[in-house]
Amino acid sequence: MRYNAWRVFPRESRTLNDRIGWLDGLVVATPDITLAVDPVRLHRLPHNAWAFVSHAHADHTRGFSHRGHKQSTTETRDIHRALNDQKVTNFTALELGHLAKFDDTEVKAINAGHMLGSAQFLVRTPNITILYTGDINCVDTLTTKAAQPEKCDVLIIEATYGSPFYKFPPRENVYATIVEWALDTLRHGIVPCLHVYAAGKGQEIIRLFNSYTRIPVVVDQRLDGVNKTYHKNGNNLHWLSDHSTDGKETLENMPCVYVTTPNDRKHLGRRFSRAYATGWALSAKSRATAFPLSSHADFDQLVGFIRECAPRQVYIFTGFADELRYALKARLGIEARVVPSFAQRTLWESY
Repeated sequence: MRYNAWRVFPRESRTLNDRIGWLDGLVVATPDITLAVDPVRLHRLPHNAWAFVSHAHADHTRGFSHRGHKQSTTETRDIHRALNDQKVTNFTALELGHLAKFDDTEVKAINAGHMLGSAQFLVRTPNITILYTGDINCVDTLTTKAAQPEKCDVLIIEATYGSPFYKFPPRENVYATIVEWALDTLRHGIVPCLHVYAAGKGQEIIRLFNSYTRIPVVVDQRLDGVNKTYHKNGNNLHWLSDHSTDGKETLENMPCVYVTTPNDRKHLGRRFSRAYATGWALSAKSRATAFPLSSHADFDQLVGFIRECAPRQVYIFTGFADELRYALKARLGIEARVVPSFAQRTLWESY
């Protein structure tokens, strides 16, 4: 491996040696192989590299296309396959809480709380412990448990909502508002239509209506495939597919909730009232109804998570990285740094 090809962490950070760098994702070189966490480009990775995938959202799954070895939780692999109809070869499952060993380096998968199967990766070398978070959610939801902080020397954290502007209301309040909106919409003879990401948020919304109402839930085909993976892994969801006979009949003739993806325009006539569930609702300028339900940590949760991890060094990528960096200096006295990252699309940009 040619280390000078990396975009390496700053040289003055002497606790990080030349085996660790940032090459369109976290890269750690053991004596014999290279480990790449959530790589977004693959052409510079060695063929024998191990690609680790934190969760099944498309902006994190490029590693599944690597020609070499792939590793994630089984749930992440299965959701990716449901969404993309892509077989993942050279795959080894890594269960949450378990270790993978590579020469003198260990990788441990830790619950990230973002969606089914989502993982943080704790990398231990003989000299340093690094925690890579990917997307995390620091509160319990109807389908996930909160992300677990872990003591580390270096924390590499994603800052999607790293601005002080983003402070989400209590989740129970958002749940109640969504259900009240749906019931009121149905009282007017209109079908409530919720636009969400197919993986993660969609299943939380389904569980919400399953748990607190008796309203049938109909979903589009992409959610249907992901739902089956959730169901197989112990999430007892109840839904109908809009491609099934029962689903079509329910959607046409019965009071129900329709849960679909942002780009679905099949059912947006007068019989449907659409809304969106996304953390970006706090800053949305759209005229559409929107609820601030996010599967990411907000600003306060990110700061609290970093405090619990007690790292000596923090590197931030994606989202409001600079704002979080300034806040960490003011609140925790941490001199964080921003590392280059991929662009992350919001739900609003999927319309």
